[in-house]
Amino acid sequence: MDNTEVWKKCSSCKKDIPLGGKYYNCSVSTCNSKRTGYTFCSVTCFEKHLPGARHKDAAAVEEVAPLKASEISKPQRRLVNPTKLSKPSNKQIAQHGEILIIASRFKDFVAEQSEFNTSANVMEVLSRHIRNVAMQAIDNAREDCRKTVMAQDLKFLDKLNLNI
Repeated sequence: MDNTEVWKKCSSCKKDIPLGGKYYNCSVSTCNSKRTGYTFCSVTCFEKHLPGARHKDAAAVEEVAPLKASEISKPQRRLVNPTKLSKPSNKQIAQHGEILIIASRFKDFVAEQSEFNTSANVMEVLSRHIRNVAMQAIDNAREDCRKTVMAQDLKFLDKLNLNI
């Protein structure tokens, strides 16, 4: 069969499923999710996956593949418009005065390293610094049109010689 006529391959026998051809999905949602995407060319191939899948009650659902290659939806990466990402005001940042550090772990670390005690107000100061670092990282992600803060957004810390 010509590659231009193939929609997908069978998840069991790896035979081609043609455009516009019949195929079978498992009725169990975990088998037909986008991540697994099991498709079978026949009921026999569907039945081969059942022992490994351990379904209590499953059925083969008959479907029809798209007729044209142009009908196949491909996931597209969506870039975020940085102007649509709202920047929090300083007032909103100040309102989040909660402690971001696990005090007991930090105190234990200081005690193990130096046998020193740690004052309670150290947590407030560290949390304020963490908030500032996070806001800078958020700004860097926003400039790159992303909605995920990544390690590369913290590269500015290298200039501070923190050995992170």
